[in-house]
Amino acid sequence: MFFVLYDALLYFVLIVALPYFFVIGLLRGKYLASFPEQMGFYKTPRGAHDLWIHAVSVGETLAARPIVDAILHERPATTIVVTTTTITGQTQARRLFPNATVTYFPLDFAASVKRFLRHHRPRVFATLETEIWPNTTRLARAAGVRMLLANGRISDRSLPRYRFLRPLLGPILEKYDYILARDDADRERFIEIGAPPEIVEVSGNVKFDYVADDRPLEIAPRLLSLIAGRKVLVLGSTMQGEDEAMIGELERFITEKNAFVIVAPRKPERFDAVAAILTGAEIRFVRRSAWSDGPADVLLLDTLGELSKVYRYATAAFVGGSLVPTGGHNPIEAAAVGVPACFGPYMSNFREIASAFLRDGGAVETKSAADVFDFASRMFDSEAAQREMSERARDTVEQNRGAAARTAARILELLA
Repeated sequence: MFFVLYDALLYFVLIVALPYFFVIGLLRGKYLASFPEQMGFYKTPRGAHDLWIHAVSVGETLAARPIVDAILHERPATTIVVTTTTITGQTQARRLFPNATVTYFPLDFAASVKRFLRHHRPRVFATLETEIWPNTTRLARAAGVRMLLANGRISDRSLPRYRFLRPLLGPILEKYDYILARDDADRERFIEIGAPPEIVEVSGNVKFDYVADDRPLEIAPRLLSLIAGRKVLVLGSTMQGEDEAMIGELERFITEKNAFVIVAPRKPERFDAVAAILTGAEIRFVRRSAWSDGPADVLLLDTLGELSKVYRYATAAFVGGSLVPTGGHNPIEAAAVGVPACFGPYMSNFREIASAFLRDGGAVETKSAADVFDFASRMFDSEAAQREMSERARDTVEQNRGAAARTAARILELLA
């Protein structure tokens, strides 16, 4: 009865939300193109896959790469279908997994999930983070699919809601073969919301196994010409509220430090808004998507998939989504290439990663835009301080690697 009511509720929500999604789809180019696949209708030929990996967006897709690499090293013939929820996740998945089938995760209607399972026929399902979908879990298990939840976490914000839903979540979590939690706190939280203790184990955080993309940056020669020997500050994955606050400080910082700054908004819909803020502040800037030769003090990185390569050029970096209460973003991309980074206090989505960097002195917590520029100034002014934090950041990443190999081992066990 629960699943009948759940399905009915999903259809009701879809019908109510359709006008909104249609308008946003027309204005921003989102939702409309992906909707057929999300409903389980595919243009690709049917085919059986050994492994189905679900990675919501860019961060999870990057985290999946070392897992897939480890699996293919041991089992090269493994066939894989990768699903994501977002457009940016699709772009990243197609780049990272050129030999896999890449498509959108089905909306959790019973009919959509059944069509997905019939079309792609996976043997093992591995979902990253905490994507718990009742129909997907129930129907995949009923079809004989082995189930694993990897890099599992329960955020502070989600825990009270999951506790309330324990009577419904418990029977769903019981269908998993393994739940691999990031740390002891997450393991206890999964058990608290109904997961059987015997299937929940601590594997570490897969995101520490991040593999830096060593391919050349397409715009490298032009970027180096634009930087013109200056030290570089990268403001990465910024969110609304952060851009406005920091761009207000940019002119002073650029002038005092003879700095070059790269601003990389997290969401594509923010690109034009940030360009307008830079224009209003009368700061010389160039957009990556509309490059023009000539002097500039700021590069607006309004493309997808290049931020990780851009970090190589940084003397210091700020990791966004953390000065505003959105949960933060991953500082490992910067740290893995030895860039001293700072982030704000709102890092609930990366709490154990942030704690590790702060504990080891591999990053600094900042409270405001002014603090960000004070941190960058210290890194710009002292090569010794910059070098020491760079080494601490790299060491933190190296000391916490290994979760991808442990996750891959469990997946290979289920594939055996």
